[in-house]
Amino acid sequence: MLSTKRRRYFVDRGVQGTLMLRAALYWGCCLLIVTLVLLTWQIVTGPSRIFYTQFDNLWFRYGPALVVSLCLLPLVLVDVVRLSNRFAGPAYRLRRAMRQLAHGEKVQPITFRQGDFWKEFADDFNRIAARLEKAQQQCEEKPVGQATV
Repeated sequence: MLSTKRRRYFVDRGVQGTLMLRAALYWGCCLLIVTLVLLTWQIVTGPSRIFYTQFDNLWFRYGPALVVSLCLLPLVLVDVVRLSNRFAGPAYRLRRAMRQLAHGEKVQPITFRQGDFWKEFADDFNRIAARLEKAQQQCEEKPVGQATV
């Protein structure tokens, strides 16, 4: 396991960007639904008023909660990126090492950082890489013209 600090948290634009977008969309949908519920409740339980004046009252009552919610959204998105790095980072390292193996390069054993997900993948990959290297060495040691069984 590596104990080094992460230098980059945003390593996989496709996965992590999608998760951030999804979190922001959930926030927006939640905000819209809460607004509609509050507006409906205000219309049903309050005195009769012109429809657009209902929004002024809603903003006056719940505007501070909206501002606080908007201030918290960046914190949530940063947390999504940091959490997703715990699985996107290992996937990135595995993909890079597999690409090296596919090109015939020697690959150092992979270790994941403390707190990363999918540590078993690193162990499995390391066993496969060692087995492949051993098979390549056996092929190189075999004399030319010797039949394989």
